[in-house]
Amino acid sequence: MDLFKLIELQKIDKKLMDLESVKGDLPEQVEELKANLTDLYNKLAKTRDDYEITQKMKREYQADIETLTEKLNKYQEQIYSVKNNKEYDAITIEIENLEKQIDEIELKSVELLENEEKQSEAITQFGTKVNQVKENLQAKENELQQKLSKTEAEEKVLSNKRKEVVSAIDYRLISTYNRIRKGRDGIALTTIKNYNCTSCFTTIPAQTVVEVRKMNQLISCEVCGRILVYDNNGQVVQEKIETE
Repeated sequence: MDLFKLIELQKIDKKLMDLESVKGDLPEQVEELKANLTDLYNKLAKTRDDYEITQKMKREYQADIETLTEKLNKYQEQIYSVKNNKEYDAITIEIENLEKQIDEIELKSVELLENEEKQSEAITQFGTKVNQVKENLQAKENELQQKLSKTEAEEKVLSNKRKEVVSAIDYRLISTYNRIRKGRDGIALTTIKNYNCTSCFTTIPAQTVVEVRKMNQLISCEVCGRILVYDNNGQVVQEKIETE
């Protein structure tokens, strides 16, 4: 049974966890800021596209108003040269239709102006937010990089040592160890102190303690499920790992 090797592996993993905790939630903050920045870029691009569409519609409406106004002026000039009531009524109807069309387009133009103003403000606001998030992201990335540079060398040594230790342990035991670690906050082993599990403080039967001390079989705490191991100090998981 490779329990002593497993103890060594747990020490390494505990140290790696400690190094990982140095980063805090910075990696998550960086990823969140990146996602936020991408979202802002998308919103800014869409708003700019909408603004360009508004500008195009404004030009089209203005061209339509100029065309209709030109026709209206012609009809208004013709009204003075009509020869009978029938011609007068026909021109009057045309003039009214043109005026109505012009009024409708002008009303739409006013709505476009309102949209244009809102879109312009939104573009400015999104641009400001983009710059703020970029600055914040850069600061967080720099902070994370500084912390990574401090732990990178030690983490590399520990990772190499971990591979060496794992290669010397039966794969079935490693599989059990990893499964327990995953469900127990990274700690798969626990010691016994005063007949109690040092992780969940459950009382361990005397006969079980005797068997654990032999370190020749896999025995788990019936409550927390961690693998019970024995050492003279009762502090297996907390011992310092030499990385040099």
